[in-house]
Amino acid sequence: MITVECLVDNSPVRARNQGNRPTCVAFAVTDLNRRFADDDLGPEYFYRATIRRIPGWQPGDGVQVAAAAEASRAGHARETDFPYQVDEPVVPLEALPDTLDLFGHPIRFFNVDVDELIIRMRMGVPIGLALRLTYEFYLPVNGVITFSNSLLPGAMQHAVVAVGLGHDAQGETWFLTRNSWGAAWGQNGHAWIPVAYIAAHATCAFGVEHGSPDSA
Repeated sequence: MITVECLVDNSPVRARNQGNRPTCVAFAVTDLNRRFADDDLGPEYFYRATIRRIPGWQPGDGVQVAAAAEASRAGHARETDFPYQVDEPVVPLEALPDTLDLFGHPIRFFNVDVDELIIRMRMGVPIGLALRLTYEFYLPVNGVITFSNSLLPGAMQHAVVAVGLGHDAQGETWFLTRNSWGAAWGQNGHAWIPVAYIAAHATCAFGVEHGSPDSA
């Protein structure tokens, strides 16, 4: 049993479903920025703003860290203004509209230091995490993902958002994470991950810088 120490999820963000598209970073970044907007932010707009900054991008390529950090400076559109799509965009990419209201703040990426992550969480700051995945990640049991070194082949990585801290009976720290695989994953789209998993398998962390978005 995991006892909750703190929850940092103060905005009405729900676990969404990215479908069969490599858009997890876009979901995580707009999730982090939701508390700065008056409605749900759309990952589609940010995803397209990011891939436009990647030379030679093709459908299915996903995003690159540097391009995502740059695109985040322009801000994020509401989901109602630029809805998420089932399929990848086609190339050549269409221009993004320049009349939408944009919200949120730029993100920055930083190295994983679990002690620093714990401090940030205790300060009420949600954190994005890029994780190398294990088989256990796909099937949380009672909302819990156990530690394993059995990484999936191909160095597959996935972005989630840490929204809470907890501790088990042995005193181990756990992070409550929100995924973008729909409400059926874990418990309503959330699951607890042990700190050992993050220390071993997180490749980077990212958070929101407080400042006004640059103009698009």
